[in-house]
Amino acid sequence: MRCALAEADIYLNANKQMNVLITIGPTQEPLDAMRILSNRSTGTLGTQLALSLASEGHFVIIFRGTGATAETSELIKLGVQIIPFTTTEDLRCLFEKISKTEQIDTVFHVAAVSDFYLPSAGSGKIPTSDGALTLTFEPTPKLLPLLRGWFPTAQIFGWKFEASRDKENAIALGRNQIANNQTDACVLNGPSYGEGFGFLEKEKEIHHLSNGKCLCNFLTELLTPRSGVKGRVGDFSSPLG
Repeated sequence: MRCALAEADIYLNANKQMNVLITIGPTQEPLDAMRILSNRSTGTLGTQLALSLASEGHFVIIFRGTGATAETSELIKLGVQIIPFTTTEDLRCLFEKISKTEQIDTVFHVAAVSDFYLPSAGSGKIPTSDGALTLTFEPTPKLLPLLRGWFPTAQIFGWKFEASRDKENAIALGRNQIANNQTDACVLNGPSYGEGFGFLEKEKEIHHLSNGKCLCNFLTELLTPRSGVKGRVGDFSSPLG
């Protein structure tokens, strides 16, 4: 598939404390020229995180799904660079491009990437006059397992939304995500986890954050130690309620 957004101009400011990359919003996979397969994601949480980090002096670049609806005016005022993507392949191309041209210190992969796509999606519109329709979807390539190869020295934070299991299983799946993808941490949320968010690190107790604001403050403090020295996962050990 062609990397439609591979020529996007990406730049970073080395004078900031950290170069942070955040993916936000949903992917949109075409079914035909008019219809799409997507996720229910507004990009609000990723936008709040970007605002929190940029306010602390970090340079933030956002890969933003074109289906996101969260307001971006405050991000622009703070100098956050926003690069759009539509499909999973667009997002993969952006990851690959920036990994070759810039030094990224931290990646927050918050975007709601579609689990499936339609390989046979065409340029026309499927007519309803044809009656009942059967489509065969294929799994989209997972991007999280590729991030460590693209960003070998960065801190990488994955997200895990679970809706069909209990909290104990959701936490176990979060730990598996860290182990299987060589990430540094996982943020849990969704009906299986319950209210709020869980922050997981390898072989450490889970931190519970009651809402999105608390989560964003927690992650910002994790990256912004009061000493001014660049922080890393594991430096912050105080449990939050």
